[in-house]
Amino acid sequence: MARTILDSELQELDAQIIKLGRMVDDALGKALEALETGDQAKAGMVIEADALIDSLRAATEEHTIRLLTLQQPLGGRDLRYLTSVFSIVGDLERIGDGAAGIAQNLLRMEPLRGAQLSQVAIHVDAKTPASEEHNVTEAEIVRSMLDLGHEAQRVLQGTMEAFAHRDVKAARYIWQEDDVVDVRYHLVRHDLMALMEGARAIPALQSDPRILQRATYLLWIAHKLERVADHSSNICERVVFIAEGEMGMQPAEE
Repeated sequence: MARTILDSELQELDAQIIKLGRMVDDALGKALEALETGDQAKAGMVIEADALIDSLRAATEEHTIRLLTLQQPLGGRDLRYLTSVFSIVGDLERIGDGAAGIAQNLLRMEPLRGAQLSQVAIHVDAKTPASEEHNVTEAEIVRSMLDLGHEAQRVLQGTMEAFAHRDVKAARYIWQEDDVVDVRYHLVRHDLMALMEGARAIPALQSDPRILQRATYLLWIAHKLERVADHSSNICERVVFIAEGEMGMQPAEE
């Protein structure tokens, strides 16, 4: 395979991966809209799109295998790129699965929802000596979850920008940003656990007997949002590997 043909094939492969990233980003965005509005049709669109995401992942992997088969051996960077594709598209596909999982949980929650989320305030103890006691409602938890989701989506978008431009500095920075998502996730989880804890749950249950069922689904959704950043971090690590040939992440330079 002539170098010019290989370069063209690699550009086409890049375009497939970037398209896959856009599809996954769109699915995650629609899932967050469904979480905010309770739009069942929007949730259904996310579930339907998952099959297209899976199909594009498979097509991208087949393209990569064809290039590896037809061109042996390859130069260092080309080989690092092609072997990294399987990991990158796998992580993107799992983010898409997570978005579909969020949508499925939202559809299961729908019969449990009223016209409005519960506004009953639950007392939450301080999580650490540095944190504060506070009161929280289901509606406030959902707003915090949306913040978590938008932060995770921002990490995904930054990751795909870093991939598209092979921006190692940005990839290292985004890898560090995973901590921000983790903090938001643990705060949301802490509040949800408090909502379901013993005597504290009684006022909420008296107001809405299905609130604990919804809280269980919300825990699953929060976990899937947190995983978006984990998969994005994996992709960023691969960006560094492609560019520099090193696995493992070092802090970004100031």
